[in-house]
Amino acid sequence: MIYIIDGYNVLHTRETDGMTKNQLEAKRHELVEETISFMASTGDEAYIIFDSSVSDSPVSHRIADTAVTVCFSSASESADILIGKLVQQKLAATKDEVRVVSGDWEVQKGALMKRVERIPPRNFLADMKKFAKGVAIHPEMGRMRWKIEDKVDVETLRKLEEMRRGRG
Repeated sequence: MIYIIDGYNVLHTRETDGMTKNQLEAKRHELVEETISFMASTGDEAYIIFDSSVSDSPVSHRIADTAVTVCFSSASESADILIGKLVQQKLAATKDEVRVVSGDWEVQKGALMKRVERIPPRNFLADMKKFAKGVAIHPEMGRMRWKIEDKVDVETLRKLEEMRRGRG
């Protein structure tokens, strides 16, 4: 399954009071991180598309070791157009189903085709929240090993301790 997410549309659905420019950057990063976790749990792939007025051409980068790609539209082409092109590209290139996450009517209208499911941002956010809640109350959560001491061998731990004390 491939998710194509209208990033600002999802953010504005969640943040109904508006955001400052500094908050927008933080919220965008938060959405990307939550999507990475969610995609890791489902085994699906995601493209998060944001509008941009800075670049002359669309820019995208895959987040290392994840199934998430973040894309920014160009100043001359909106994220909505980029989403439509990406849907067409993915349908032509794979047999996977595509899920388009957007509340924008133009985007949803463009996604009315076979193998494409339209998902309102509220539903997508609810699915991610349900996933996060499931992780938080998982029975193994209290026994998970989070500290570095639990993950490295004794010799490496000794060397790190020497470095910390200024002897290494």
